[in-house]
Amino acid sequence: MGTSYEGVLVVAGVEQVRTALIQAEVTAIVVPVALERTALLPREGAYNVADVHDLGRYLSGTCGFGVLAHSLYDSDLLSLYVYRDGECVHEYQSEMAHLGTPFEDDDGEMKVELGGVLYDPDDKSLPSGPCGADAEVFVPFGSGDVDLDRLGALLRGDGLDEDEQMFAESRHWAVAQALNLQPAPLTGAYRYAKVSDYPGAVLVGPSRDEPSAGAALR
Repeated sequence: MGTSYEGVLVVAGVEQVRTALIQAEVTAIVVPVALERTALLPREGAYNVADVHDLGRYLSGTCGFGVLAHSLYDSDLLSLYVYRDGECVHEYQSEMAHLGTPFEDDDGEMKVELGGVLYDPDDKSLPSGPCGADAEVFVPFGSGDVDLDRLGALLRGDGLDEDEQMFAESRHWAVAQALNLQPAPLTGAYRYAKVSDYPGAVLVGPSRDEPSAGAALR
């Protein structure tokens, strides 16, 4: 089994994010990762998955923050979602091939469904590689002078080292570094984390053993 996690990067200070989460009754660990850049490790729900899309809509819409939500699946797929004014305005997928859904059709033949289109598994037109690798879109989430060339190469999958090629979390770590952010809080999961793991971190909401309402997001 590989690594999986979800989280959010917010263009705002820790106290602003903390206040917004309290109002929404959300449980999360909140961590500063640069000046006016805050990582959010939300408490997971069913199947150990956190709904970062509800958080993205709330934090960008109701609260007016710039939001970059992320999810990582089984060390294979890094997904990034830019939220503005309550809407997802840009999406990045590190490997389109992992988004297809295989199934057996009525004739007993295997197909892959991706984006509403059916493909044969060996179809050379089946999308693969990264999608949405527009470095300029992600620069506003960084701190200081962002190396656009380095960021773009990481998103496109160019010049990756062995770990970055094999493990999507290693690529995510490198992307965070290219944005001049502290990568550890952005590449972790609430279920494994402690507040003491991260300098300046605070817990919002009840402790790990108490229920989390999340009332404002429903």
